[in-house]
Amino acid sequence: MFARISRAVSGGTVWNQIRTIGPALVLAAVVVGPGSIALSTIAGSLYGYQLLWVPVVATVFMIAYTWMAARIGLVTGDTILQVARERYGSAVATAGGFFGFLAILAFQAGNNAGIGFATNALVGYDVRLWAAVFSLAAIGFLWLPDLYDKIELLVKTVVGVMLLAFVGTLATVGFDVRASTAGIVPTVPDVDAALLALGMAATTFSIAAATYQSYLVREKEWGVDQLSEKGTDSILGIAVLGLIVTVILLTSASVIYGAGEPVFSATGMAAQLEPVAGFGAFYLFTLGFFFASLSSLVVNALIGATLLVDGLGRDPSMDGRPVKVWSTVAVLFGLVVVLLFEGDPVELLRVAQAAAVVAFPILGFLILSLAGSDDVMGAHSNGRLVTALGVLGYLAIVGIVGNYLYEVVSELVQYL
Repeated sequence: MFARISRAVSGGTVWNQIRTIGPALVLAAVVVGPGSIALSTIAGSLYGYQLLWVPVVATVFMIAYTWMAARIGLVTGDTILQVARERYGSAVATAGGFFGFLAILAFQAGNNAGIGFATNALVGYDVRLWAAVFSLAAIGFLWLPDLYDKIELLVKTVVGVMLLAFVGTLATVGFDVRASTAGIVPTVPDVDAALLALGMAATTFSIAAATYQSYLVREKEWGVDQLSEKGTDSILGIAVLGLIVTVILLTSASVIYGAGEPVFSATGMAAQLEPVAGFGAFYLFTLGFFFASLSSLVVNALIGATLLVDGLGRDPSMDGRPVKVWSTVAVLFGLVVVLLFEGDPVELLRVAQAAAVVAFPILGFLILSLAGSDDVMGAHSNGRLVTALGVLGYLAIVGIVGNYLYEVVSELVQYL
């Protein structure tokens, strides 16, 4: 597959390459949201370059699962939950859709709040005001006709701005090449670092987002005859995700670790940049945070709504009314949480997130089992390398679920 990608890059035009990586860029744009930015910032400020290996490994797993999901869609012409309904029954498909929606819903408030915090940092005024303004704008966007083309255009713009902002910030502040190279070797300094690493993995290696790739290739109307060339989308598109998250960790490690107090938010990170590199770095980073929140606000809601609608056996297309209705519900839910609760809504939703990760092992199992099935995929079933990566990735999913359950138990113990 890597050889095919090399030939495609050398032989195709730049525009063709941009068109090819559209669907996976959509996933990258939603995964790089407030949560992934915040956790990468925390990791760099607390542990320097020691956890740099986490986004690298998580990106490899994300590429493997996104490619498996894409192949299921390309070979069968159906979505993952449609194939699961035929193979495992309606109950499994419904559970995957319901818990997938719950998982997305649990993270939605963070996206609504993130856009409010970023706009507040850039222009002032109340966070909740901006959260409301952009949530309503997102709902209006979701009801536009021919939505996929507009989503892809938005995402390519957003990813371009994020790359410029975050890479530009890193170029401004610089980093220690030798120490960062050592950070690629997996190490876990302490128990807290292990839990943080699992949290980072959860935001980068998103099974719900990977599942959505089968819907995106369906929206593009790609088929099995294009299977050989679409590995480029999964690898290059998701590699952009890994690059952005890695750059944010490098920036945090370079500026904050060992030189100041650790920070626990993206806006705090931007504030730390100001005395080091001036207003330019502050505005670059905050602009990137704004666009990351904006894309996640829109696409995150779409993913959850699509999984729910498909799980219920209804039309999962972007332009179908059921998907638009449930996407609106997801955005409004996040907005209500931001408006009703002060402080960080992501913390308020920790228990809900822990319950929602039931979706991760279900969706992960469906992708791995269907992509590896000769009955479903025929000659296009998983090879040994993808199977090995899939199994290792599934063990990571189990670890992520265990981490969330640990957090829930810890929360409950505090109240007993």
